[in-house]
Amino acid sequence: MKKIFKKLLPIGTWITIGWISITAVSAQALWDTAKKNREVLTISTLFIAQDVRDFLSTPAGLDNAVKWCKETGITKVFIESFRGAYYADRDAMVNARDRFLKEGFEVAGCVTTVGVGKPGSGGWGMTSCYTSKATLDEMEKIFKFTASVFDVIMIDDFLFTECECEDCIAARGDQTWSKSRCDIMVNMSRENILKPARAVNPKVKIIIKYPLWYDSFHERGYEVVRESKDYDYTWIGTETRDYDYDVRPGGEVQYNAYFISRWINKVSGGKNGGGWVDALGVTPKIYLEQARQTVLGNEREIMLFHYGSLLEETNEYDDKPGTPIADVDAFRKELPGLFVLAGIVKDKPINGIHLPKLPNSEPLDEKYIFSFLGMLGLPLVPDDQINTYASSAIFTVHALKEPGLSGKLQVMLNAGKPVVITDGLAKLLANQSLLKNKNLTVLKVEGDPKKLLKLSREELKPLRDKLLAPMGMKFDAPNKVSLYLIDSNYIVIENFNDIKVDMTLELPVIKEVKKVLMLPDDGNMVLANSKNSINIRELSPRTLIVLQYK
Repeated sequence: MKKIFKKLLPIGTWITIGWISITAVSAQALWDTAKKNREVLTISTLFIAQDVRDFLSTPAGLDNAVKWCKETGITKVFIESFRGAYYADRDAMVNARDRFLKEGFEVAGCVTTVGVGKPGSGGWGMTSCYTSKATLDEMEKIFKFTASVFDVIMIDDFLFTECECEDCIAARGDQTWSKSRCDIMVNMSRENILKPARAVNPKVKIIIKYPLWYDSFHERGYEVVRESKDYDYTWIGTETRDYDYDVRPGGEVQYNAYFISRWINKVSGGKNGGGWVDALGVTPKIYLEQARQTVLGNEREIMLFHYGSLLEETNEYDDKPGTPIADVDAFRKELPGLFVLAGIVKDKPINGIHLPKLPNSEPLDEKYIFSFLGMLGLPLVPDDQINTYASSAIFTVHALKEPGLSGKLQVMLNAGKPVVITDGLAKLLANQSLLKNKNLTVLKVEGDPKKLLKLSREELKPLRDKLLAPMGMKFDAPNKVSLYLIDSNYIVIENFNDIKVDMTLELPVIKEVKKVLMLPDDGNMVLANSKNSINIRELSPRTLIVLQYK
C-alpha cells in the first residue's frame, strides 16, 4: 500500500516521488482507505424502496448489504422510502438505518416521486399531475413519512411535469408551458415537500437532484435558480452513456458530467453535494469515466445507483447492454486513484475559457452544445452568467437571454479579447456589425452540435490557438481529448478515444513536469518536455493523466 493512501498528499505541494501507481487493494484495505478519505470524497449507494423489501428486510440480506458496501469502499447509504407508488416498510427502514449507523456508515433517506397521486400526461409515464389535489396530498404524506425516519432526504430526478391535462391547461392561462410548470413546481416544493417535512422534523435537510438533461430543465418545470435557493442542497445526475456518433447519435458525451457538475454548483451558490452515476446500459470504460468526470467536477460525493441493480451480471438501457458486476469490479480497482484525483482537484480554482450558460435559456438548435465543446480539447470554465472580464470566451445561442448582449460582446471585442460565437448566435445577434470584428470568430455548428466531434485536428488548431492565446498556451491534439487546467500547476488530460493519441501542450514557462496520476493504472504514455513544451506520445485509449509542473 502506498503511503499516499495513509494520508493524502498536502494540497499545493510539489510531489517529488514521481508518479503515483495505484494498485488493487484488499476489501478491508479499501474500506479503511474510504473511511480515511471520506472528507475528500465520499462514496455512497442507494437502496431503492424495492431494495429495502428485497434485501434489507432479513438479517441475512442486511448482512450481505453491509459486506458488499464495505467491499466497494462505500461509507454512506441512502435508504429510499417511496418509489413507483410503493412505500417501504417503516420498521425495515429503521432497522437498516440503525444497523448501518452501528457499522460506521452515514445514513440518509431518499424519495423517487413517480407514481404519486394523479398520473400526468406526457411521455415519462409515471410522472404526476401537480395541479391535482390528490398528488399534492400524497406528496405531503410521503415527505412527512420520510422525515420521521431520516434527517437528510434526497429526491431522485423525477420531480418534474409534462402534464397537459385540462386542469394544467387552465392553470397555464396565457403563460408559456415552461413558465407555468416552473411556477407550479416551485410552489409545490415549498408547500407540499419542504414545509410538511420540516414540520415533522425541524432539522431535516432536503436535497433536490437534477437530471443530466440541463437544456430541458425549464421546459419540464425544473427551475434551477429558485429551487436551488429553496432546497438545502443540490445534486446532479452524472450518468453519461456509451456514445457513438455514427451508431448511436443519441445519449450524452462524457464531458456532460463535468460541465453540469461545475455549472449547477455555480447556479446553486456552492450547494451541490454530489454526482449520481449508474451502470444502466454501460460497460466499465464509461462507468469509470462517469466517476472521473464527477470527481473533476469537484463533487464531494459519488452515488452508485442502485444496490439491487449492481448485483446483476447484465442489464439494458435503451436496448444497449450493460455490465453492472464488471462495472463495480472496475470501480473498486480504480477507487484509490479517484481519492487521489479528488485530493488534487478539491476546491481548487479552474482556469481557461469562459463558457456561460444562462439558467432557463433556450437552446434552440444547439442543445447540449456545452458538453460537445468540452470534448474538443478546450479548457472550459462553465458559468451561469456572462463575465466580460474573462480573457477569452465562447458564446452560444443561450446567451440571447442576456439583456444587452451585443453591447457586452462589443466591450470584450474592443478590449482585444478573442471571442467565439456559434453560427446560430451569429444569425440572431442584434448588432450584425460585430461579425466584422477581427477578434470575433464564428464557429460552424449548423444546428447539430454533435458534428463538432467530427472536426479534425487541423480544423481544431486555429480555434484552440485563438482562445488559448491570452493564457500564452497552445494545445495540439486529436478530437475527443479533454483538457482541464486545475489551479496554477496541474494539468489533467483525458483521452476518450479508443486509440492511442499524441499531443503537445505549450505553456509560457516549464521548468519541470511530472506525471502524478494515471487512470487506469495500467495505462501508458511517453512523456517529455523541452523549453516551454510538454510532449505526450501514445497516450493509451480511454485514459486520464494528471501532470504537475513548475
